[in-house]
Formats: sequence, C-alpha cells, structure tokens
Amino acid sequence: MIKYDYLNTEVLLVTGIIYVFLALSIAKLGTYKTCGGWRAFVVSFILTPIVGIIYVSLCPVKSILKIIHYRCNHCGLEYTTEHKYCPSCLKEGNKYKLQRISMKTY
Repeated sequence: MIKYDYLNTEVLLVTGIIYVFLALSIAKLGTYKTCGGWRAFVVSFILTPIVGIIYVSLCPVKSILKIIHYRCNHCGLEYTTEHKYCPSCLKEGNKYKLQRISMKTY
C-alpha cells in the first residue's frame, strides 16, 4: 500500500509559488533595463533567481526621456511651453486653462 505524504506536497507547492514569485519580481526589475522583462523572467526561471538578479544587475538601464506637454481641452492643441491659458483660445476671447500632460518614452 502506497502512503501519500501531504506534507511533502504542501512544501513543494509553497516552494514553487515562492520560486515563481521571485522570478516575476526579477522580471519586473528587468523591465527598466535593456534586457527586458521577458528575458529576465526566463533567465531567472530556468536558471535560479540568484542568476536572474545577477543578469538584471549587469544590464544597463534604459534611457528614459520625460516629455511634458500642455493641452487645451477646448480646442485640443498641445504646447511644449507652459502657459496659464490657451493662446489660441485667448485670441478668440475665451480663457481655457491648459492641462499638464507628462509622458515617458524610452
């Protein structure tokens, strides 16, 4: 008669969940690097998470450019310089405040 040990199954399940969680955490760190999230996940899942951390730490950081625009909700025009009111709408005699839009690009 085969005796089934539930303790071993629970330990394996918890260990597997922790292993996948660590691999996903390393993949999240890899999204900010040039290696990318998927590659960091595969490396840390197939090899160990320790190798994944070393791999991600050796990859250079992506260059991030932060662009700020100002958009008028009335006419839809965008400006790169800050104005209190939309210059185009001011010519027509209307005062509409510009909405600040912040974008990040790689």
